Amino acid sequence: MHINKFSAVIKPLLAHLSILFLSLTFFISSSLAGVVEPLPGLEKAIEELHFLYKDKELSFLVEKEYQVQKYYYEIQSKTQKLEVLEEVKEHFEKAVAKSEEKFDSGEEDISQSAITKLKLGLAGTLNDIIELNTDIKVAFLSLTRILKVHYSVDIELRESEIKPIDFKFKDYKTWFVDSGLATIMDSKLDLSGIELELKTGFLKVLESREKLKLAKKNRKITRALLVSEAANYDFGIGEPEDLFEALIIYTRVLSGYYDSVYNFNLSTAELNRIKSKGTTTP
Repeated sequence: MHINKFSAVIKPLLAHLSILFLSLTFFISSSLAGVVEPLPGLEKAIEELHFLYKDKELSFLVEKEYQVQKYYYEIQSKTQKLEVLEEVKEHFEKAVAKSEEKFDSGEEDISQSAITKLKLGLAGTLNDIIELNTDIKVAFLSLTRILKVHYSVDIELRESEIKPIDFKFKDYKTWFVDSGLATIMDSKLDLSGIELELKTGFLKVLESREKLKLAKKNRKITRALLVSEAANYDFGIGEPEDLFEALIIYTRVLSGYYDSVYNFNLSTAELNRIKSKGTTTP
């Protein structure tokens, strides 16, 4: 009997100590001169968040958890959008150089107007790169403040790729039962105050999921278009106007895809935040 009591006490203590050890290891390694450790995965970051603010009220934890998810998804989506822009920048630079070479050699099929359009496309891409870099740094600044980690311009996420959350539900009733809220309702607790928010949040998740499916299809089509136009231009059989249009479409559609993943993931996080108002855990 004494052994059971001891076990009941020691197990949660060991769990807290393990989290503390991981947190201290991360914080110490981050503070070493010249060493910038990447932030842990989202799941681990939320575990550390709960430990850091373990004495806070549920509403505080729910809000902080949502903010951490938001900043993670923002950094991940914008980092991948940045990769797209860097690819597009290379295409524009290559196209400008090749067009100017053809124009200087006197080829009649290249106009100064076409070159100017390519240069403007490059300038717009460079402007977007600058803006995204700043957005990512600002998000990191906010995230490290919440997680109480030292901020560095070189800091990165261990999981830099944004992936859609697995949300299998198609109807509200099935999700409601699976969420555990049905059990709470059976316990006579009043959920009427958040019922509209729950149903609205669920519909928003379904909407963003459908938009994500469409964006995913468009991404594949657009990628094929860019590959085709870039190859044609490299072989000298494509027009600069066609390549310019393909690059603009590619940028818009690929950026839209990552925005769709971000919006879908954030809508599921928002639904979970609403659900937490009717439960005892975030």
